[in-house]
Amino acid sequence: MDERRWEILGVPFDFGSECEGTGQAPEAIRAAGLSRLVEHLCSLGFEVADRGDIALPERVDRGCRPQGLEEMKVFAPALASRLGAMLFGGSTPIVLGGDHSITIASAAAVHGNLRAQGIDPPSVGVLWIDAHPDFETPGPHGTDALNAMPVTHLLGGDVGGLREIPALGSTIDPENLVFVGLRDVLPEERRAIRGLGIRAFSATDVDRIGIAEICREALARVSERTDAVILTFDIDVLDPTIAPGVDYPQPGGLSLREGMLIMEQIHALEKLALVELVEVNPTKDREGMTARSASRLLHRLIAGPVI
Repeated sequence: MDERRWEILGVPFDFGSECEGTGQAPEAIRAAGLSRLVEHLCSLGFEVADRGDIALPERVDRGCRPQGLEEMKVFAPALASRLGAMLFGGSTPIVLGGDHSITIASAAAVHGNLRAQGIDPPSVGVLWIDAHPDFETPGPHGTDALNAMPVTHLLGGDVGGLREIPALGSTIDPENLVFVGLRDVLPEERRAIRGLGIRAFSATDVDRIGIAEICREALARVSERTDAVILTFDIDVLDPTIAPGVDYPQPGGLSLREGMLIMEQIHALEKLALVELVEVNPTKDREGMTARSASRLLHRLIAGPVI
Protein backbone atom coordinates (compact mmCIF):
# COMPACT_ATOMS: atom_id res chain seq x y z
CA MET A 1 0.00 0.00 0.00
CA ASP A 2 1.25 3.47 -0.89
CA GLU A 3 2.26 5.36 2.28
CA ARG A 4 1.81 8.83 0.79
CA ARG A 5 -0.83 11.05 2.39
CA TRP A 6 -2.86 13.06 -0.12
CA GLU A 7 -4.89 16.20 0.59
CA ILE A 8 -7.22 17.66 -2.03
CA LEU A 9 -7.84 21.41 -2.08
CA GLY A 10 -10.28 23.10 -4.43
CA VAL A 11 -9.03 26.41 -5.83
CA PRO A 12 -11.95 27.94 -7.77
CA PHE A 13 -9.87 30.87 -9.03
CA ASP A 14 -10.71 31.94 -12.58
CA PHE A 15 -9.83 35.63 -12.31
CA GLY A 16 -6.70 35.09 -14.41
CA SER A 17 -8.60 33.86 -17.45
CA GLU A 18 -10.27 35.75 -20.27
CA CYS A 19 -13.18 33.33 -19.83
CA GLU A 20 -15.22 32.63 -16.73
CA GLY A 21 -16.10 29.07 -15.76
CA THR A 22 -12.98 27.30 -14.50
CA GLY A 23 -13.90 28.49 -11.02
CA GLN A 24 -16.71 25.93 -11.12
CA ALA A 25 -14.29 23.08 -11.80
CA PRO A 26 -13.61 21.78 -8.27
CA GLU A 27 -17.31 21.25 -7.63
CA ALA A 28 -17.84 19.68 -11.06
CA ILE A 29 -14.91 17.27 -10.73
CA ARG A 30 -16.11 16.11 -7.33
CA ALA A 31 -19.64 15.60 -8.66
CA ALA A 32 -18.32 13.73 -11.72
CA GLY A 33 -16.89 10.98 -9.54
CA LEU A 34 -13.96 12.25 -7.52
CA SER A 35 -15.83 12.32 -4.21
CA ARG A 36 -17.01 8.75 -4.70
CA LEU A 37 -13.51 7.66 -5.69
CA VAL A 38 -12.01 9.27 -2.60
CA GLU A 39 -14.43 7.34 -0.40
CA HIS A 40 -13.55 4.11 -2.21
CA LEU A 41 -9.81 4.68 -1.96
CA CYS A 42 -10.12 5.43 1.76
CA SER A 43 -11.99 2.15 2.22
CA LEU A 44 -9.02 0.38 0.61
CA GLY A 45 -6.57 1.96 3.03
CA PHE A 46 -5.27 4.90 1.02
CA GLU A 47 -4.72 8.10 2.99
CA VAL A 48 -6.61 10.77 1.06
CA ALA A 49 -8.78 13.61 2.32
CA ASP A 50 -10.73 16.34 0.57
CA ARG A 51 -10.27 19.65 2.42
CA GLY A 52 -12.92 21.56 0.47
CA ASP A 53 -12.31 24.85 -1.32
CA ILE A 54 -10.18 27.80 -0.33
CA ALA A 55 -11.99 31.14 -0.04
CA LEU A 56 -11.47 33.63 -2.86
CA PRO A 57 -10.74 37.36 -2.71
CA GLU A 58 -13.23 39.92 -3.93
CA ARG A 59 -13.17 40.45 -7.68
CA VAL A 60 -11.87 43.85 -8.75
CA ASP A 61 -12.61 45.75 -11.93
CA ARG A 62 -12.22 43.37 -14.86
CA GLY A 63 -10.62 46.25 -16.76
CA CYS A 64 -7.38 45.75 -14.80
CA ARG A 65 -4.52 44.29 -16.79
CA PRO A 66 -3.23 41.66 -16.79
CA GLN A 67 -6.57 40.01 -16.12
CA GLY A 68 -6.55 38.67 -12.56
CA LEU A 69 -3.40 40.45 -11.44
CA GLU A 70 -4.89 42.41 -8.54
CA GLU A 71 -6.76 39.36 -7.24
CA MET A 72 -3.62 37.24 -7.50
CA LYS A 73 -1.60 39.72 -5.45
CA VAL A 74 -4.03 39.13 -2.58
CA PHE A 75 -4.78 35.47 -3.22
CA ALA A 76 -1.41 33.90 -4.04
CA PRO A 77 0.19 34.45 -0.62
CA ALA A 78 -2.93 33.06 1.09
CA LEU A 79 -3.01 29.99 -1.17
CA ALA A 80 0.74 29.45 -0.77
CA SER A 81 0.32 29.56 3.01
CA ARG A 82 -2.54 27.03 2.94
CA LEU A 83 -0.61 24.65 0.70
CA GLY A 84 2.54 25.20 2.74
CA ALA A 85 0.73 24.01 5.87
CA MET A 86 -0.25 20.80 4.05
CA LEU A 87 3.32 20.25 2.90
CA PHE A 88 4.73 20.99 6.36
CA GLY A 89 2.33 18.40 7.76
CA GLY A 90 3.76 15.73 5.46
CA SER A 91 0.94 15.61 2.89
CA THR A 92 1.06 15.85 -0.88
CA PRO A 93 -1.49 18.47 -1.97
CA ILE A 94 -3.69 17.88 -5.00
CA VAL A 95 -4.83 21.28 -6.23
CA LEU A 96 -8.10 21.38 -8.16
CA GLY A 97 -8.10 24.54 -10.29
CA GLY A 98 -9.20 26.97 -11.41
CA ASP A 99 -7.10 28.58 -14.08
CA HIS A 100 -3.39 28.00 -14.61
CA SER A 101 -2.24 31.22 -12.97
CA ILE A 102 -2.55 29.46 -9.60
CA THR A 103 0.74 27.68 -10.28
CA ILE A 104 2.41 30.90 -9.14
CA ALA A 105 1.15 30.16 -5.62
CA SER A 106 1.79 26.42 -5.77
CA ALA A 107 5.44 26.94 -6.68
CA ALA A 108 5.79 29.49 -3.89
CA ALA A 109 4.40 26.97 -1.40
CA VAL A 110 6.87 24.28 -2.42
CA HIS A 111 9.82 26.68 -2.30
CA GLY A 112 8.73 27.93 1.12
CA ASN A 113 8.38 24.42 2.51
CA LEU A 114 11.88 23.50 1.38
CA ARG A 115 13.29 26.61 3.05
CA ALA A 116 11.44 25.65 6.24
CA GLN A 117 13.37 22.36 6.09
CA GLY A 118 16.65 24.26 5.91
CA ILE A 119 17.15 23.83 2.16
CA ASP A 120 18.20 27.24 0.90
CA PRO A 121 18.33 27.95 -1.92
CA PRO A 122 15.78 25.29 -2.86
CA SER A 123 15.68 23.71 -6.30
CA VAL A 124 12.26 22.77 -7.68
CA GLY A 125 11.46 20.80 -10.83
CA VAL A 126 8.25 21.37 -12.77
CA LEU A 127 6.60 18.94 -15.18
CA TRP A 128 4.22 21.08 -17.24
CA ILE A 129 1.61 18.98 -19.08
CA ASP A 130 -0.29 21.31 -21.38
CA ALA A 131 -1.29 22.11 -24.94
CA HIS A 132 0.18 25.59 -24.33
CA PRO A 133 3.46 26.66 -22.70
CA ASP A 134 1.80 29.64 -20.91
CA PHE A 135 5.00 31.59 -21.54
CA GLU A 136 3.50 34.81 -22.88
CA THR A 137 4.50 38.27 -21.73
CA PRO A 138 2.34 41.14 -20.48
CA GLY A 139 2.03 44.44 -22.25
CA PRO A 140 0.66 45.95 -25.45
CA HIS A 141 2.23 43.26 -27.63
CA GLY A 142 1.56 40.39 -25.24
CA THR A 143 -1.41 38.91 -23.44
CA ASP A 144 -3.96 40.41 -21.10
CA ALA A 145 -4.65 37.13 -19.25
CA LEU A 146 -2.61 36.06 -16.24
CA ASN A 147 -3.19 32.36 -16.93
CA ALA A 148 -1.20 32.71 -20.16
CA MET A 149 1.99 33.77 -18.37
CA PRO A 150 2.67 31.79 -15.16
CA VAL A 151 5.81 30.28 -16.72
CA THR A 152 7.06 33.80 -17.43
CA HIS A 153 6.77 34.53 -13.72
CA LEU A 154 8.30 31.23 -12.59
CA LEU A 155 11.37 31.79 -14.76
CA GLY A 156 12.01 35.23 -13.27
CA GLY A 157 10.06 37.55 -15.56
CA ASP A 158 8.19 40.59 -14.32
CA VAL A 159 4.45 39.98 -14.46
CA GLY A 160 2.78 43.08 -13.09
CA GLY A 161 5.03 43.34 -10.04
CA LEU A 162 4.12 39.91 -8.61
CA ARG A 163 7.80 39.22 -7.99
CA GLU A 164 7.93 42.15 -5.59
CA ILE A 165 5.74 40.19 -3.16
CA PRO A 166 8.27 38.38 -0.90
CA ALA A 167 6.38 35.09 -0.83
CA LEU A 168 6.31 34.94 -4.64
CA GLY A 169 9.93 35.79 -5.42
CA SER A 170 11.35 32.30 -6.07
CA THR A 171 12.32 31.15 -9.55
CA ILE A 172 12.65 27.89 -11.44
CA ASP A 173 15.84 26.96 -13.30
CA PRO A 174 14.93 26.45 -16.99
CA GLU A 175 16.89 23.19 -16.90
CA ASN A 176 14.42 21.87 -14.33
CA LEU A 177 11.30 22.60 -16.38
CA VAL A 178 9.89 20.16 -18.93
CA PHE A 179 6.87 20.67 -21.18
CA VAL A 180 4.87 17.68 -22.43
CA GLY A 181 2.03 17.70 -24.96
CA LEU A 182 2.49 21.13 -26.55
CA ARG A 183 0.54 21.77 -29.73
CA ASP A 184 -0.33 25.50 -29.68
CA VAL A 185 2.83 27.60 -29.26
CA LEU A 186 3.30 31.24 -30.25
CA PRO A 187 6.45 32.17 -32.20
CA GLU A 188 7.83 34.24 -29.32
CA GLU A 189 7.20 31.36 -26.91
CA ARG A 190 9.03 28.98 -29.24
CA ARG A 191 12.02 31.34 -29.41
CA ALA A 192 12.11 31.69 -25.62
CA ILE A 193 11.89 27.92 -25.06
CA ARG A 194 14.72 27.25 -27.50
CA GLY A 195 16.80 30.17 -26.26
CA LEU A 196 16.67 28.95 -22.66
CA GLY A 197 17.26 25.31 -23.58
CA ILE A 198 14.00 24.12 -21.99
CA ARG A 199 13.17 20.51 -22.80
CA ALA A 200 9.83 20.45 -24.57
CA PHE A 201 7.89 17.53 -26.04
CA SER A 202 5.11 18.34 -28.49
CA ALA A 203 2.02 16.25 -29.10
CA THR A 204 3.75 15.11 -32.29
CA ASP A 205 6.70 13.91 -30.19
CA VAL A 206 4.25 11.84 -28.15
CA ASP A 207 3.20 10.09 -31.37
CA ARG A 208 6.77 9.71 -32.57
CA ILE A 209 8.53 8.70 -29.35
CA GLY A 210 5.74 7.35 -27.18
CA ILE A 211 4.43 8.68 -23.90
CA ALA A 212 6.22 6.06 -21.77
CA GLU A 213 9.68 7.05 -23.04
CA ILE A 214 8.84 10.75 -22.80
CA CYS A 215 7.71 10.30 -19.19
CA ARG A 216 10.91 8.46 -18.36
CA GLU A 217 13.10 11.24 -19.77
CA ALA A 218 10.96 14.08 -18.40
CA LEU A 219 10.80 12.73 -14.86
CA ALA A 220 14.53 12.07 -14.83
CA ARG A 221 15.20 15.64 -15.91
CA VAL A 222 12.88 17.39 -13.44
CA SER A 223 14.04 15.28 -10.48
CA GLU A 224 17.77 14.72 -11.10
CA ARG A 225 19.06 18.08 -9.79
CA THR A 226 16.09 19.15 -7.66
CA ASP A 227 14.81 18.85 -4.11
CA ALA A 228 11.12 18.56 -5.02
CA VAL A 229 8.91 18.22 -8.10
CA ILE A 230 5.59 19.82 -9.07
CA LEU A 231 3.25 18.25 -11.63
CA THR A 232 0.88 20.73 -13.21
CA PHE A 233 -1.63 19.13 -15.58
CA ASP A 234 -3.77 21.34 -17.81
CA ILE A 235 -6.73 19.27 -18.96
CA ASP A 236 -6.57 20.85 -22.43
CA VAL A 237 -3.56 18.65 -23.15
CA LEU A 238 -6.13 15.92 -23.78
CA ASP A 239 -7.90 15.70 -27.11
CA PRO A 240 -11.19 17.64 -27.25
CA THR A 241 -13.04 14.43 -28.10
CA ILE A 242 -12.54 13.35 -24.48
CA ALA A 243 -12.04 16.77 -22.84
CA PRO A 244 -14.18 19.34 -24.66
CA GLY A 245 -14.76 21.52 -21.59
CA VAL A 246 -11.77 23.84 -21.96
CA ASP A 247 -11.34 27.47 -23.02
CA TYR A 248 -8.92 26.88 -25.88
CA PRO A 249 -9.50 23.41 -27.40
CA GLN A 250 -6.94 22.19 -29.90
CA PRO A 251 -7.33 19.02 -31.98
CA GLY A 252 -4.70 16.31 -31.87
CA GLY A 253 -4.27 16.02 -28.13
CA LEU A 254 -3.31 13.17 -25.84
CA SER A 255 -5.62 10.24 -25.19
CA LEU A 256 -7.03 9.54 -21.75
CA ARG A 257 -4.87 6.42 -21.60
CA GLU A 258 -1.75 8.53 -22.21
CA GLY A 259 -2.84 10.93 -19.50
CA MET A 260 -3.33 8.04 -17.11
CA LEU A 261 0.13 6.69 -17.88
CA ILE A 262 1.58 10.07 -16.90
CA MET A 263 -0.29 9.87 -13.60
CA GLU A 264 0.87 6.30 -12.99
CA GLN A 265 4.48 7.34 -13.47
CA ILE A 266 4.09 10.39 -11.23
CA HIS A 267 2.55 8.24 -8.50
CA ALA A 268 5.88 6.53 -7.90
CA LEU A 269 8.04 9.69 -7.95
CA GLU A 270 9.64 10.05 -4.52
CA LYS A 271 10.35 13.76 -4.95
CA LEU A 272 6.76 14.61 -5.87
CA ALA A 273 5.67 17.52 -3.68
CA LEU A 274 2.45 18.82 -5.23
CA VAL A 275 0.03 18.11 -8.08
CA GLU A 276 -2.27 20.51 -9.91
CA LEU A 277 -5.11 19.73 -12.29
CA VAL A 278 -6.36 22.92 -13.91
CA GLU A 279 -8.45 24.57 -16.62
CA VAL A 280 -11.55 22.36 -16.61
CA ASN A 281 -14.43 24.63 -17.65
CA PRO A 282 -17.79 23.01 -16.83
CA THR A 283 -19.68 25.75 -18.71
CA LYS A 284 -18.12 24.47 -21.95
CA ASP A 285 -18.24 20.77 -21.14
CA ARG A 286 -20.46 18.18 -22.82
CA GLU A 287 -22.40 15.97 -20.42
CA GLY A 288 -19.59 16.18 -17.86
CA MET A 289 -17.02 14.45 -20.10
CA THR A 290 -14.09 16.66 -19.11
CA ALA A 291 -14.86 16.57 -15.40
CA ARG A 292 -15.07 12.76 -15.54
CA SER A 293 -11.75 12.61 -17.37
CA ALA A 294 -10.21 14.77 -14.64
CA SER A 295 -11.65 12.53 -11.93
CA ARG A 296 -10.26 9.41 -13.59
CA LEU A 297 -6.81 10.96 -13.93
CA LEU A 298 -6.72 11.83 -10.24
CA HIS A 299 -7.88 8.35 -9.30
CA ARG A 300 -4.95 6.90 -11.22
CA LEU A 301 -2.56 9.39 -9.61
CA ILE A 302 -3.60 8.34 -6.10
CA ALA A 303 -4.09 4.62 -6.70
CA GLY A 304 -1.09 4.13 -8.98
CA PRO A 305 -0.73 1.45 -11.68
CA VAL A 306 -3.52 -1.08 -12.02
CA ILE A 307 -1.07 -3.96 -11.52
